[in-house]
Amino acid sequence: MPASEPRTALLEAAVDSCAVCPHPWRDHDPIGVRYCTATEASALSRDCVCR
Repeated sequence: MPASEPRTALLEAAVDSCAVCPHPWRDHDPIGVRYCTATEASALSRDCVCR
């Protein structure tokens, strides 16, 4: 396995994860996308709204 494969997998996981809540970004509905984006942009600490 090339040395870049673990790093690539790590980067893909980081891109797919949400910085605000424990859910994968792809699982967010439109309200979740808006909420988590605003939460991160405003550096707020609040609970998750994902279903």
